[in-house]
Amino acid sequence: MKIKTSVYIAALIAGICCIAASFGFKSEEVKTVSGMLIGVGAGLIGMSVAQLYMKRFESKNPELVKQTEIEISDERNTLIRHRAKAKAGDITHWLIMGIAYMTILISAPLWVTLAVVAVFLLHTAIGLYYMNKYQKEM
Repeated sequence: MKIKTSVYIAALIAGICCIAASFGFKSEEVKTVSGMLIGVGAGLIGMSVAQLYMKRFESKNPELVKQTEIEISDERNTLIRHRAKAKAGDITHWLIMGIAYMTILISAPLWVTLAVVAVFLLHTAIGLYYMNKYQKEM
């Protein structure tokens, strides 16, 4: 579904308003709220500007957009993307365990190590769920 340009313009205005509102919080107690507003505002502005630029680029180069859509839906490219995601997932899986070992070595609080191990187990469980689901589908 294509999102209209007006949505991105509204997001741009909302981002500017968030940043402007952040300057209204001067006291130390609400400094975190100010920082959050700046972060959200900057994110909205960045996303909006990028999307508006892409809309303009697409309107000026429709043949390039059509070629890109064909390449994205191409079966070979889809297979390549899926294999790359699977490999990245495998690497991430073991990096998470590496982080868990690092938290043990640096004597981090136990909850930090357990949180990292929980993420590892969640990653494994989600992988097993989808493996089982796709096994039944195919």
